[in-house]
Amino acid sequence: MESPSLKTLLKAQLRPALIGRLRMADWIEMPEREFALEVRKIEKDPLFQKLFFGSDMGQSAIRRQRWPRSRMALGFDEIGSRVASGGERAQVEGILDSKNRLVSRIRKMGREAFETYFLHSDEPLSMAEISKRTSLSVEDVRRIHDMLLEIGTQAEFEGPPPGSPSSKRYTCLARVWTDGGEPSFEFFSPHWARGRYHIRYDLVEEWKREGTLSSDERRKLPRLIKRIETVNLRQNTVFRIVESLAKLQSEYLTTQQADQKRPISLRQLAHRLDLAPSTVSRALSGRSVILPWGRETPLITLVPGRRKVLREILSRWLSEPGHRTDAALCLRLREEYGIKVSRRTVNAVRNETQ
Repeated sequence: MESPSLKTLLKAQLRPALIGRLRMADWIEMPEREFALEVRKIEKDPLFQKLFFGSDMGQSAIRRQRWPRSRMALGFDEIGSRVASGGERAQVEGILDSKNRLVSRIRKMGREAFETYFLHSDEPLSMAEISKRTSLSVEDVRRIHDMLLEIGTQAEFEGPPPGSPSSKRYTCLARVWTDGGEPSFEFFSPHWARGRYHIRYDLVEEWKREGTLSSDERRKLPRLIKRIETVNLRQNTVFRIVESLAKLQSEYLTTQQADQKRPISLRQLAHRLDLAPSTVSRALSGRSVILPWGRETPLITLVPGRRKVLREILSRWLSEPGHRTDAALCLRLREEYGIKVSRRTVNAVRNETQ
């Protein structure tokens, strides 16, 4: 029998990696609504709930880990109020109307307790322990968790940003601002405000060794863990991009002056984060944030090319009294913004702005 060629062997080895990259590209590009449905599917899985809430035979092996400097932006009275489509708004309000009793109990327990026991779930607690600490029935604890998952699939901030002539739909992820150059975020959807999953692999192995899982659960476990890891990778990638942009554009976010935007390309941003440019492009597509002064803007506007930044700066300078040579403008760009360009480039941009 003829042995396989080196080319054939390489193809066999590269194929799984290629398939993995393609699948992750699909996850990155996945609309937030569809992603929220995937999260709901995972969290409604009885095996996930067993690992998350623990049992009499084993402690919780999956927790949540919130993003740094982040919190949930909206209370239940506000969720759905910014959904652009009337039909979608009705769906969200319908969910809330059908859960009035639960919403009333959430208000009664207060925001801090709600975030501690239902949103972030930092401490590994069973439903019975959450019930005890919140004076809710175990069934109400379950219903509140389910309601958050349901709202997460509906309360999307979709629609063109105000003033945009584009018909492209955007999903607003968060309100973003900076304090001392460090970005902070208020996320609008529960699946973003909750952060990423933290898997205790040592405890997962302990569950397997001690017979806490049935044979059917042990069979399903690898696939569940893989899906959770994929969700984490997707969320971590998008968050790193948004966080990096907020840091890079901190001067703009602080001053609200368009000429304070730092010029950066998709390729430069991708290199900075050690990601493929196509991944960054997919992550930016169709997503927006609310700036500190209340304006909603597509994420892609925080990745302005050098030409666009030069136009903003020169437009302001040339509106000031006095005459300036191209050489003088080049020097000022280098001294005030650290932008090194030729006089020819300055002259070309100058003619565009006049």
